[in-house]
Amino acid sequence: MPRESLPLECLLNILHFLANQNPCNADTMTRLLRVSKTFCAATLPFLYEDCFETCIRKHHAYPLKYTIATATRMIRTLLRQVHPQNRIPDLLRVAYLSQDDQDDLESMDKQSPSPPVFKYGRFVRRLVLRDSYTFFDIKLVMEYANTHQLFDQYVAEGVLSDNIHDKSKGKAFQDALKMDIHRQLIWMLCQDHMDTIKELSIPLIDIERYIDHANQFTSLSKVTFACDHGRYLRGYNNRCTPGMLQFVQQHTLLHKNVLRYVEAYHHMTPDLCFEIQALLPLLHNPRSIASSNWINFVGRLKDTNLNHVESITLDKNTEEHRHRGWGQKEEKAYEIYRNQPFLPRCRVLKELKMYTLGPDMFQWAVQEKKQRDEARQQKRITSQYASTRQHEYHDNDLVSLIPLRSVVICAKTRSQIPVQEVNDIAFAFSDTLENLFMPEEWSKSRDENGNLASTPQVAYGRSWDLPRLRNIALNVSDFQLYFDMNGLGRCRSLVRIRLHDEIKLYNHQEVRSWSSVSLPHLKLLDLQGSPALHFNMDSLHHSPRLKTLRLRIQPMAHGGRNYHFIPSAEELERDDSDNQGTGINDVSGIPGSNQALDSIGRRPRYTWDWYLPKLSSVWLSAVFAFKFDFQWLQHLPNLEDIHLELKSCRNNNSSVTHERHITLKDISRRQQLHQQDEDGSEETLSDLFISLPKLVSMYFYGRWKFEEKVVETICSSVAPNLKNAQFGCAGIKLEKSTA
Repeated sequence: MPRESLPLECLLNILHFLANQNPCNADTMTRLLRVSKTFCAATLPFLYEDCFETCIRKHHAYPLKYTIATATRMIRTLLRQVHPQNRIPDLLRVAYLSQDDQDDLESMDKQSPSPPVFKYGRFVRRLVLRDSYTFFDIKLVMEYANTHQLFDQYVAEGVLSDNIHDKSKGKAFQDALKMDIHRQLIWMLCQDHMDTIKELSIPLIDIERYIDHANQFTSLSKVTFACDHGRYLRGYNNRCTPGMLQFVQQHTLLHKNVLRYVEAYHHMTPDLCFEIQALLPLLHNPRSIASSNWINFVGRLKDTNLNHVESITLDKNTEEHRHRGWGQKEEKAYEIYRNQPFLPRCRVLKELKMYTLGPDMFQWAVQEKKQRDEARQQKRITSQYASTRQHEYHDNDLVSLIPLRSVVICAKTRSQIPVQEVNDIAFAFSDTLENLFMPEEWSKSRDENGNLASTPQVAYGRSWDLPRLRNIALNVSDFQLYFDMNGLGRCRSLVRIRLHDEIKLYNHQEVRSWSSVSLPHLKLLDLQGSPALHFNMDSLHHSPRLKTLRLRIQPMAHGGRNYHFIPSAEELERDDSDNQGTGINDVSGIPGSNQALDSIGRRPRYTWDWYLPKLSSVWLSAVFAFKFDFQWLQHLPNLEDIHLELKSCRNNNSSVTHERHITLKDISRRQQLHQQDEDGSEETLSDLFISLPKLVSMYFYGRWKFEEKVVETICSSVAPNLKNAQFGCAGIKLEKSTA
């Protein structure tokens, strides 16, 4: 097909795909400009719509120098079309227009280039220049600035402080130059095309100039008031913050319902923030609530239609908030939410991520669930005695519940663990919930030793019945995590389980096993702390699809190093003749109390006879590594990597550290090793030792002692494809040893 006959819709779809690639295929789009006038006219809007972001995304695939060169060419092209009446400042000429000819700053004024075929500036829709974008040679700019004494000029204008330390002058001066170049560049690029700009970054230091031209921004829908970052620049910005409100007031008065989003990260007080948001139009049927529109949403909470909201992401621990900072306006927004809860109005909500607001955060959902269950039971009873078809029972006649599928509930502090909230979520959304996460908090633990006996409990899982739950991850720090395994057993679709706490010290005699459960779909089991100690290992007999197993204890600092607490060998080897019972089946204490776990149940047993044909990764530490039986490896035909951490230290109950001595008998298939028959013939190694053909990584951390020829036998016979290994405290590089 000739290129001229290619339908315009097909060409636009191709260009849309190229423009949204990450990294953006800017080179390919640039080549399309030379194909024909049709291709050029169709490509230019995609190439220049967000020219700065196009160059930055290209940096992911090409070296930085190519990104700078591409951006410089695009900026030079746009600056060449600036109206002659708007003279380009000398600082911009040095930064962009005169990089190829640094000796002639007046060359652009003398040249009279032919007019371009297209006005490229008309295609720019998003003009956002972040402070990290430096598309010029800073050394050349610094040379020009020192020659023209711009430092003294900035001090006189109040941009820089006059009492800067000598060591900080260079950095402060560079920040001021970058800010000045960004300020001038944005103004030069937008002043001839204000009516087509949809998203604009306005430097606060230049806010007055934009206020005077607010009437010309007829298409502006989003504005970001950029803080001129730098240690010695913020004082000037604070004097410019009232101009933000004045610009928004003037723009919304002249162009109603056009400007919808206003952002200013670090320099907008809560009162100013909500005053600005009150001027903006309502969010039109939002489908998601996130940090980008959270403040705008809360400012008009009562009037916003929430019937289409499917996702809410309001977690202050996200990467975005770590970069932006969780300011006072966000905290005030949450205070407004506490007085005006909006979650009950989101009737199609599917994903929720936010931190807890208190134990009664989801009580409304619990009441809805109870009322629906009561109505369903009443209808069933009525249908049993109904004699006509019109009284037949249907679930569609009941009020529908919110179809919540994924929940991430975060604790604001370590002491404010969302216990009631998580249990309420499990009860209220039991019919639809698929993912339940409670990530670890940030703050430092108050109990460095993490003693099991003195740590209060938090209990989950009682009366849980979640047939669709596939992933669960609960992390607590200053509490002992208890989970009702009967409730976990009713979650028949579980694929991944992560239960973590920071218990470090414990009394081995007080450890009791939880009840055994069947988890036929489980693929990942990651337990740390008390969940690992109390887990009933017999459950592994009913998890044939398990691929990853991690049983660990949080290490504690001792003598500048990290060690694990391990009970004495005598205590571990003691015969538990009274070890009877079926395990702990109920929660004995109230979450948050100091009451110990119920003593009903037997001590954990480690039989090491679990056949797990799909298990590929094993990570054991502390007591689990000390009691590890190498004969178990015979039941793991697909094992690929194994980590065993055995780092113990002297404690009050033991005067020696724990050590494991590995002999050929441990890796043998038989209990007794016969190297030779009576006639002197040797047995084949394949029959003699355990075979792990897929094992590629094996790590033994801590005090492991190997008998002579054990390491050689492991590398040659047990795991012939081993690539990475560490035996004891010193690592062994197999490549060097076999060379």
